[in-house]
Amino acid sequence: MNQRDLELTLAAARAVGPCPVGEEATWAERVRAQAITLYTLADTVGQDLQRLEEARQFTATLLMVRVEVSSTRGLLVVRSTSGEIERLRTDRGDTDAGRAMIERARALVGHRLRVYRLNEQMAGNAARQVRTVVHLTDHGPDTDPVHENSAKDNVLALAEGDKELARHAWLDAGLPESGSVTVRQLADALDRLPVAGTSDG
Repeated sequence: MNQRDLELTLAAARAVGPCPVGEEATWAERVRAQAITLYTLADTVGQDLQRLEEARQFTATLLMVRVEVSSTRGLLVVRSTSGEIERLRTDRGDTDAGRAMIERARALVGHRLRVYRLNEQMAGNAARQVRTVVHLTDHGPDTDPVHENSAKDNVLALAEGDKELARHAWLDAGLPESGSVTVRQLADALDRLPVAGTSDG
């Protein structure tokens, strides 16, 4: 037995607890199952840490979360510190990691975040890449006001340049004709825009 397997077995035995008298076979099977669980968990964590090491980090405010119907990925719309919006995607929503990221993101709308993003090749299409969120660190609600022009530019960008659609979203959200808005107000306006291929989930 190599050192890694020995340490894994000892960790599994500690997790299972003492062996009851007369239940040695059952106890040993529980330790074996726990060791396998720990091994596969370590493998998954190792892959996650590798993705984090390779990810680009930047600070942004999360404004919207939708789910892409075709891929089940979460679509995150974030606003960078320079005022530009960017579309990011989670892992597929039919995976545990993807589902967890979508739910976490929904709870962080309006928050300033440290975003860890990877450019990953799409399965079945090596020529295309997906900007994938691999981790979000929460820095709390973004309370800075958003300048009127910058906010309107953001709404127009997500409306794909459709000025009438952007105007309706702005007014329907009850935003003022002039003056700065809050991050929450901007998020409300963006949430009123239809985004092709997505649903609110």
